[in-house]
Amino acid sequence: MLSVSASGNLTVRSVGPEFPSEGTPVRDARGIVRGRVARVFGPVTRPYLAVRLRRVPSPAEGLVLVGSMLVRD
Repeated sequence: MLSVSASGNLTVRSVGPEFPSEGTPVRDARGIVRGRVARVFGPVTRPYLAVRLRRVPSPAEGLVLVGSMLVRD
Protein backbone atom coordinates (compact mmCIF):
# COMPACT_ATOMS: atom_id res chain seq x y z
CA MET A 1 0.00 0.00 0.00
CA LEU A 2 1.34 3.41 -0.98
CA SER A 3 -0.63 6.06 0.89
CA VAL A 4 -3.71 7.09 2.83
CA SER A 5 -5.52 10.14 1.43
CA ALA A 6 -7.03 12.91 3.56
CA SER A 7 -10.47 11.40 2.90
CA GLY A 8 -9.25 8.05 4.25
CA ASN A 9 -8.98 6.21 0.93
CA LEU A 10 -5.96 4.00 0.30
CA THR A 11 -3.87 4.13 -2.85
CA VAL A 12 -2.57 0.67 -3.72
CA ARG A 13 -0.37 -0.51 -6.62
CA SER A 14 -1.35 -3.70 -8.43
CA VAL A 15 1.37 -6.35 -8.61
CA GLY A 16 0.77 -6.87 -12.34
CA PRO A 17 -1.67 -6.37 -15.20
CA GLU A 18 -4.37 -8.46 -13.49
CA PHE A 19 -6.33 -6.46 -10.94
CA PRO A 20 -9.62 -6.69 -9.05
CA SER A 21 -12.67 -4.93 -10.44
CA GLU A 22 -14.36 -2.03 -8.72
CA GLY A 23 -16.44 -3.17 -5.75
CA THR A 24 -14.14 -6.09 -4.87
CA PRO A 25 -13.55 -6.47 -1.09
CA VAL A 26 -9.95 -5.93 0.05
CA ARG A 27 -8.45 -7.63 3.12
CA ASP A 28 -5.33 -7.02 5.16
CA ALA A 29 -2.78 -9.75 5.93
CA ARG A 30 -4.84 -10.91 8.94
CA GLY A 31 -7.91 -11.48 6.74
CA ILE A 32 -9.88 -8.49 8.00
CA VAL A 33 -11.94 -6.73 5.32
CA ARG A 34 -10.57 -3.16 5.19
CA GLY A 35 -12.71 -1.82 2.34
CA ARG A 36 -13.58 -2.14 -1.34
CA VAL A 37 -11.92 -1.14 -4.60
CA ALA A 38 -13.49 2.21 -5.52
CA ARG A 39 -11.48 3.08 -8.64
CA VAL A 40 -8.81 1.64 -10.94
CA PHE A 41 -6.49 4.12 -12.69
CA GLY A 42 -3.02 4.54 -14.16
CA PRO A 43 -0.97 2.39 -16.52
CA VAL A 44 -2.57 -0.80 -17.84
CA THR A 45 0.55 -2.86 -17.14
CA ARG A 46 0.42 -2.16 -13.39
CA PRO A 47 -2.52 0.05 -12.36
CA TYR A 48 -3.23 1.84 -9.12
CA LEU A 49 -6.33 1.10 -7.06
CA ALA A 50 -8.22 3.52 -4.84
CA VAL A 51 -9.64 1.53 -1.93
CA ARG A 52 -12.50 3.06 0.04
CA LEU A 53 -12.08 1.96 3.64
CA ARG A 54 -14.94 0.88 5.87
CA ARG A 55 -13.87 3.67 8.24
CA VAL A 56 -11.21 6.38 8.22
CA PRO A 57 -8.07 5.10 10.00
CA SER A 58 -6.48 6.93 12.89
CA PRO A 59 -3.02 8.37 12.18
CA ALA A 60 -1.42 5.39 13.96
CA GLU A 61 -3.49 2.89 11.92
CA GLY A 62 -2.57 4.76 8.73
CA LEU A 63 1.13 4.40 9.51
CA VAL A 64 0.69 0.66 10.03
CA LEU A 65 -1.20 0.31 6.73
CA VAL A 66 1.38 2.16 4.61
CA GLY A 67 3.77 -0.42 3.20
CA SER A 68 1.58 -3.37 4.16
CA MET A 69 0.22 -5.95 1.72
CA LEU A 70 -3.50 -6.04 0.94
CA VAL A 71 -5.26 -8.94 -0.77
CA ARG A 72 -8.56 -9.28 -2.59
CA ASP A 73 -11.24 -11.87 -1.93
